[in-house]
Amino acid sequence: MLFRMLSDERRARIATAVLDLLEGVGVKLTEAQARELLHGAGARIERDRVYFPADLVLQAVESAPSRIGIYSRRGRQVMDLGGTAAYFGAHTDAPDVLDPETGLRRPCTEADAGRIARLIDALGNLSYTTASGMLSDRPAAVADRASLAQCLLHSSKPVMGMPVTLEALVDARQMAAIAVGGEEVLRERPTLIVYAEPVSPLLHPDDAIRKLLYSAEHEIPVVYSAYAAMGGTAPMSPSAIIVQLCAESLSALVVHQLQRPGAPFIFGGMASIMDMRTTVFSYGAPEFQRGNALMAEMAHHFDLPNFGTAGTSDAHGLDGQAVLEAASSCMVAYLSGANLIHDVGLLGNATVVMPAMIVATDVIISLLRQLLEPVAVGDEDLALDVIREVGPGGEFVTHEHTFEHFSDVWYPDLLYRGGAEAWVASDGRFEDRVSARACKLMERHEPDPLPADVARAIQAVVTRAEASLP
Repeated sequence: MLFRMLSDERRARIATAVLDLLEGVGVKLTEAQARELLHGAGARIERDRVYFPADLVLQAVESAPSRIGIYSRRGRQVMDLGGTAAYFGAHTDAPDVLDPETGLRRPCTEADAGRIARLIDALGNLSYTTASGMLSDRPAAVADRASLAQCLLHSSKPVMGMPVTLEALVDARQMAAIAVGGEEVLRERPTLIVYAEPVSPLLHPDDAIRKLLYSAEHEIPVVYSAYAAMGGTAPMSPSAIIVQLCAESLSALVVHQLQRPGAPFIFGGMASIMDMRTTVFSYGAPEFQRGNALMAEMAHHFDLPNFGTAGTSDAHGLDGQAVLEAASSCMVAYLSGANLIHDVGLLGNATVVMPAMIVATDVIISLLRQLLEPVAVGDEDLALDVIREVGPGGEFVTHEHTFEHFSDVWYPDLLYRGGAEAWVASDGRFEDRVSARACKLMERHEPDPLPADVARAIQAVVTRAEASLP
């Protein structure tokens, strides 16, 4: 984390407001097992409302782990969620895809999800895939499983799944366990992260709570994060929306830790706006980026791993707005110390996935990592002897120190750094270069393959789920 918006005192005041909200207003929660756990722990329950004593919330915060290790399919730890470490992930599917080959927007298919998973696997600055389960050529009731299967088949990176129901989550866990060699391996070295969410303001659907309880029971890392918009589903105040989102995530944390103390939980909330001109819930507004940074700061206050959002935009095409908003959001997420940063390549108010923007954002993340790399000040770095040797009016081009360190500089292969004449003769605009790279990687990248019998077993789970549909 390189900057903060809230002093310790302001963070503490927000935290106090969160506890006051949970104790005085509470949340709507009707799931029977969760209500029984909460009642036994001292929460006050009146009809469909649950009220949380402050000490119950603080006990849950203390019980939850401050760091969570996430692993590749081969068992190598690739993410250490917590603190200020930043890891970016990209979506494989959405309602639509902007085809980088044709430039046309069309409904997203299962084949698209597999191709984009292959693309994410190839890009070095993306740490995980996201299967959101929006496939036009699969029944809606099994699209979440089919999307997850494509991630497991075409990438060895961890995957965040978005199962719609508890039954879908059970299948997701089974597929992930098949991929890594068994349920115990998955528990010890998790490759699957589950996403569940409340409904703002302050409502926990039964299905979301059931997924939360199941994830706790089986120690599957779970993100519990709402999307709220000021003026629509949250007050028109940048601090009030943070209070509300913290209350929604922390009230779920209480249930989660009562089910299994110490189970891995990822705190989160997406704080945006409703644009009063269009009624769109924005994915590119500066208020959205600021809200995500504030949620990261509150996660640091509670010492919990946190869920971030970046690489997004309200643009519906690969244009200047898309790159501007994606770059800005990535920088804010990185600087604020967000951990599990999702939604790279999801644009158009979260309605379209753009493979070319996934490539472009990989470049942005690479640039940021170089830009924000800590500056060393050792003797070799200060190079006083080199400056002394060259002296006033000299040159460093032929000096051995330059030869030894010139590769320390960031050399992009998709950005242009030449003269005007060479630019005219170059291979097109940035948009053309990233689109071409996306097409090439989706077609030619060879991910670490699963054994054929393992791949068949994963697909069989999807087939069985589809066969059971009425």
